[in-house]
Amino acid sequence: MTVIQVLLLILMLWGLLFSKVMFWCGELTAIETICHLIVTSELEECFITIPSPFDEDSSIDLYITLDKATENDVKIVNGAPYIKTNVKVNSRILSAHKNSNYFDENNLELLESYANSYLKSELENYFYKTSKEYKSDIASLGKHAVKYFSTWDEWVNYDWLNSYQNAFFDVNVDVEVTSSYLIS
Repeated sequence: MTVIQVLLLILMLWGLLFSKVMFWCGELTAIETICHLIVTSELEECFITIPSPFDEDSSIDLYITLDKATENDVKIVNGAPYIKTNVKVNSRILSAHKNSNYFDENNLELLESYANSYLKSELENYFYKTSKEYKSDIASLGKHAVKYFSTWDEWVNYDWLNSYQNAFFDVNVDVEVTSSYLIS
């Protein structure tokens, strides 16, 4: 075999290995990827679409950013990880409906409530999908659990990745919505 043939063979094997790893782990949807960025505090900015609280046949587009770093905390309760996540998001309304009034305080509160519920549900779905279906701690939440183990052997015996599959999640979301309308 020539050097070029060996290199091509290595590249083919790497490609095969990479495709197998991607198949084993699975894929995240767009909203799940946004949730991952939120949990890891890596979200800079994005657009999401949520169901409209004012018209069940329409949706509202929001521009969101993290107000502060996401707080993740892990406790071990009855042998299982109990993971608490606190998220603070700023958002601006990008789409409007006919006859919608986003200057009204009650409407903004209702929209914030819908945005909170939507993001909370999506974050919970992300956590359960990665822990139960993918069996993978892709957000590296285990780093918050290490403090409960005084030795490396205790940590290894706990078997974080296996225990993570039994995790319980408590997600708190606080979305502050502001209207993007300019008054002239």
